[in-house]
Amino acid sequence: MVLDRVTSLTDEPRPDRRSVRSVERALDLLTAFSARHHRLQLRDLADVVGLPKASTHRLAASLVGRGFLRQDADGAYSLGSRLLELGGLVSNTAALAQLTAGAVTELSRLTGETILVAEIDWMDRTCLITHKRDAQHPLAVTSPVGRRSGLGSGCIGKAVLGAMDPSEAEVIVPRLTLVPRTRRSILDPRVLLDDVATVASRGYATEVNEFIEGVAGVAAAVCVGSGRPLGAVAIIAPSSRAPRRRLDQLGRQLCRTLAANGPAPEEHAAES
Repeated sequence: MVLDRVTSLTDEPRPDRRSVRSVERALDLLTAFSARHHRLQLRDLADVVGLPKASTHRLAASLVGRGFLRQDADGAYSLGSRLLELGGLVSNTAALAQLTAGAVTELSRLTGETILVAEIDWMDRTCLITHKRDAQHPLAVTSPVGRRSGLGSGCIGKAVLGAMDPSEAEVIVPRLTLVPRTRRSILDPRVLLDDVATVASRGYATEVNEFIEGVAGVAAAVCVGSGRPLGAVAIIAPSSRAPRRRLDQLGRQLCRTLAANGPAPEEHAAES
């Protein structure tokens, strides 16, 4: 039995060491930059990774192609915009979690329903479920953390669109891919714009059976300053437990709770 175990271990596929080494060297290139050395020539990068210039050039060219590095006219390299985008996603997620933590706890206590926090990626116009507080009721709605979907039908998408400048929403909505998730999903951009205008006037979005059959929800955007929303907080419940009147009650409660639990604008600006 011991021999069989040893044999099975040696037969397991091993990662290609060359591929792993290439990743390590690419990371070495990226971490070679600093506040004092934000532009580096090829020879400097080659010294960092300990490779010939030709090999270093191939690595750098791959990183340039993916946007992680950029190359200026004089041949010098600097960090690329793709890192800024990824860093923004990390900071936005952390900021959103901090801004909504108190509200999520309070909303869960007050409503007993499932509470979701979603962040918005404006690069590809999608929303990502980043946090969830499960319902206290036996009949609950499941919505896994990590689920990503396009803006459009559903209370989360409508909430963030309604919190935008109306002229910008009018430009973005016609460009969205509206997916027929249920028979109630909104597929006409003009209808969605009408809903977005309603959201803008009252501060929250509602939906019944638009995103998932048998599920209703209400959502409000999370905004800091005058920029685009960072994301939204939603209360989700079975549609049998959330008639229109209760959705409006939940919407008003959601807006009050977010206002009461969010930091004052000047406090957030000071932190920034």
